[in-house]
Amino acid sequence: MQLIAPNRESRVSHEHLYTPKALLNPSEARFHACLVSLSQNRCRILCKPQLTDVFDHHDGIGFNKISQKHIDFLICRNQDWMPMLGIELDDPSPDRINPRVRDGFVNELFACTGIPLIRIHVCEVEQVEALVEKLSVAWRRRWHILES
Repeated sequence: MQLIAPNRESRVSHEHLYTPKALLNPSEARFHACLVSLSQNRCRILCKPQLTDVFDHHDGIGFNKISQKHIDFLICRNQDWMPMLGIELDDPSPDRINPRVRDGFVNELFACTGIPLIRIHVCEVEQVEALVEKLSVAWRRRWHILES
């Protein structure tokens, strides 16, 4: 085993300036903590997986349509990592470019593959009972699809 990152005194230069950033913004981190609490380790919670990691693609066009996109959270079964439901945390972020087209594509992708997708607005995160109900219904729907 070898530690690759050098100590601070021996950093190497790189042609581009890169700096580390938090994987989740404050709203996403709060929501993730809520999911962890609700799940009680009964499932796996993935943060921002690329769609190419979630879906097989059988041609170059299909790959290109999903290669630069991710989902905010993916909930998987513990035993086999099977995707059970996706969650998009919607907020009025100015960084979102053409969200209607992107969201429509992602909605269709999840629908046609049988994986429920839940869209939750950041203001709904504190509504725990409604959240638990949505998550439970989606989980049962996916379980039923996998069983049949």
